[in-house]
Formats: sequence, structure tokens, C-alpha cells
Amino acid sequence: MKGIALCGFMGCGKTTVANALENEYNLKHIDTDKYIEENCLMSISELFEKYGEEYFREKEHSAILTLTKQRDLVLALGGGAVMFERNVKALKDNGYLIVFLDTDLAVIKNRLLNDTSRPLLKSNDIDKLYNKRINTYNFVSDVKITCSTQDGKTLAKMIIDKIKKEGFI
Repeated sequence: MKGIALCGFMGCGKTTVANALENEYNLKHIDTDKYIEENCLMSISELFEKYGEEYFREKEHSAILTLTKQRDLVLALGGGAVMFERNVKALKDNGYLIVFLDTDLAVIKNRLLNDTSRPLLKSNDIDKLYNKRINTYNFVSDVKITCSTQDGKTLAKMIIDKIKKEGFI
């Protein structure tokens, strides 16, 4: 295993867990959406609005290709990243373990209640989008962690324990 890629629906806790993995296990983390924003000098919402989703997805793929060259890194992927086979292939071909943070939709809805920064929430029904993605998250992941009310530190420990138990490290 070269690195860990956290996947799951928006609001499932990928960034929180990535921060905890960095703090507790000395694994540097990068949020791919923040990486794209820094490199494009605009927010994800602005990228969607100005250039469209297809442009954003190209930037996302490019970011994943670049970042997976690094070792001992935790990537907090955008919610739609693993919906594209080329991203999953890049992650797996570069030795990244894909960890699915499976969070109940009711918890996600509560977390996203007042969030206006996510472009796909503006144009999609959250239930339909979640149902469209959930099977892919399950299919592409190497490890699944069921999340509910645990904090980031607890989830980070659960991830490390599970990947050790399953022989990934």
C-alpha cells in the first residue's frame, strides 16, 4: 500500500478523517478539492459555474494522477471522484487503498443542511445522487468503514485497525 484514498458521499467526513489520520498516524493528507481550488485559483463552485462539470472532472483526474505519485499520503477525494473509472484505475495502479466511509444518508443530510458551497447539491436531488453513487462506492472500495456518530480520531483508528487486520499493512 502506497497511500490511502478516502471516498464516500459529500459530507460523510472524508476531510475530518484525513485530518485525524494525519494527526494520529503521521500521514500527510491532501483534500483533492482544496488542491484543485489552490491550483485553479477559484472555488469548486466557481469552476462548475464558469467552466462546467466536465472541466472540473478533468482537473480532478489530473490532480489524482499527480498526487498518487506521492507515498504515505491520505487523499480525501471529492464525492464524485470514484464515479469515473479512470480515477479508480489511477488510484489502484499507483498502489492506493480505497477506503469507503459509509455514512447514513440522514446523517449526511443533517451535515449538509445549510451548505451552499457544493455545486451538485444545487442541481440534484440529494437522495437520487446518493442512490446513484452508493453502489459504486461499495464496488470500488478495498475497505468499508461504517460511520455514524464517531469522531475523526475514532474513525482513523478503525481504518488503521481494519487495514492491518485485512493485511494491507
